[in-house]
Amino acid sequence: MAKKAMDYAIHGERSYGILIAGHFSVAADYAIHRPSGSRDWLLIYTISGEGQIQLGQEAVTCSAGDMSVLLPGMPHQYSTKQEEWEFIWAHFIPDPQWSTWLKIPEPDEPFIFHHISSIKMRQSIQEALMRMVAHELPGVTSILHRRLSEIGLEEALVHAQINADPEHTVSMDPRIAEILRDLQLNPAQKVSLPELAKNSCLSISRLSHLFKEQVGDTILNTLTKFRMERAAQLLAGTRRQVAEIAADVGFDCAIHFTRKFRDTFGETPSVYRKRKREELQNMDSSSLSAQ
Repeated sequence: MAKKAMDYAIHGERSYGILIAGHFSVAADYAIHRPSGSRDWLLIYTISGEGQIQLGQEAVTCSAGDMSVLLPGMPHQYSTKQEEWEFIWAHFIPDPQWSTWLKIPEPDEPFIFHHISSIKMRQSIQEALMRMVAHELPGVTSILHRRLSEIGLEEALVHAQINADPEHTVSMDPRIAEILRDLQLNPAQKVSLPELAKNSCLSISRLSHLFKEQVGDTILNTLTKFRMERAAQLLAGTRRQVAEIAADVGFDCAIHFTRKFRDTFGETPSVYRKRKREELQNMDSSSLSAQ
């Protein structure tokens, strides 16, 4: 599944949201080892059985109702602890808008961990995550299905926040969250790292390190992802010329934009637009047939 140690993203072009998610029921021989961590956030929610997450010399047991979130770049390994482990997982990058409430309890463990004791709350979280997985299945390419999947993840995290101890919470650094929101809203802007660092009252090296630690990628790569995602939306939803869309998302040269788009999505903007229109027509036809 992975091309290299730090590359687990299926929707690799995404600047935020779910990259890949699943529901596993595994036997005693199941184990995953990532000595370099991953470049995204990893959520693991245990439904039944027991698993174990190893971070350095410390091992944490995951039982029913336990939610764990590992941040980018954190070396880790996890495995079944007893005979069976059923869990739901998701590699994701938080939506910048989540930064005001994404605070999940963190005891003394070196990662985000919370035990959900309420049976009703467990059921709500499990149902939300199951919907997340259902809309993220291979072959489901609709933007609307992806949005439904993200709503499921967001709902599960909100439930965990409601259940959280407010005295033991962590959240994205507000300076990083502000930069993310600005990049998201204004993808065409020209970014200056020295200016961003000055506005954030951080050195360039500290800003770069903190951003990659919490977001999972560099500032410039994240901006490019925002640009590509916005361009994909404009290609699929408007009739604007490719050169116009290139300018809309901050590219002075349409040829350079086309090359970057092909590197990201594996096809040119024109081919991408044609495929998305055909998918939409097929969905409309299917809906009419079902009526």
